[in-house]
Amino acid sequence: MNDRRIRAIVIEDEQEALDLLTGLIEATGLATVESSTCDPQEAVDIIIRHEPDILFLDIQMPGMSGFDILNELRGLNTVNPQVVFTTAHDEYAIKAFDYAAFDYLLKPIDPDRLLETLQRYSQNGQKVAAERSGAMYGNEKVLIFRGVTGVTFIDTSDLVFIMADGNYSTFNFISGRAETVTALLGTVEMHLGKQFFRTGRSCIINTSYLARIDMKQQQCVFIRDNREYRCEISRDKVKLLMDHMKSRTAEG
Repeated sequence: MNDRRIRAIVIEDEQEALDLLTGLIEATGLATVESSTCDPQEAVDIIIRHEPDILFLDIQMPGMSGFDILNELRGLNTVNPQVVFTTAHDEYAIKAFDYAAFDYLLKPIDPDRLLETLQRYSQNGQKVAAERSGAMYGNEKVLIFRGVTGVTFIDTSDLVFIMADGNYSTFNFISGRAETVTALLGTVEMHLGKQFFRTGRSCIINTSYLARIDMKQQQCVFIRDNREYRCEISRDKVKLLMDHMKSRTAEG
């Protein structure tokens, strides 16, 4: 774990919300707020000046949205902090995903949820820092979708396979947990990294967990921590999967 405190900037359009979030961040002991503002017009200059690790960014602001701020930063291409969106409305979750958000916090912000966000950054500090140059330009590590009961965050490193279910997709994790989201499998596939492979019309697998292919049952077999998972693969996809695995081995 990196012992250095996370350097944060907070952009909120209301002073009360800004003060509250700043206090919550500082109270975790993991981060310090380097600067903050309620004026979105000042945001880009502040971000460039302080070069934060994490930017806590309100989405709905008068005159300039959080997305507008990120678009301006993209155009300058000088600083790329990890972005944590803060909003009272969950309808922005999918768009936040398009901007490769590190996280998405709904107001009123739960202190435990905020702590979890900062701990996740702290625990992966070196890796996150190494990837920061591409933070706002495509990051398949964490996916954000609208779930059945709210916003769902998907950590792809723990994802074994995804199954289609009509207009829904179910993510199956190495822990045995499953999450269903309101997104077509084809839509999900567009946002996945090269370790993922579509085995047929209804399944995408994470080849990082692939142990073997059961040719008799026409299934991909995954084994982790004495757990076995299976996902069907169409016969015409077997050769393609073999080629895919060979190419990944060659790259590694």
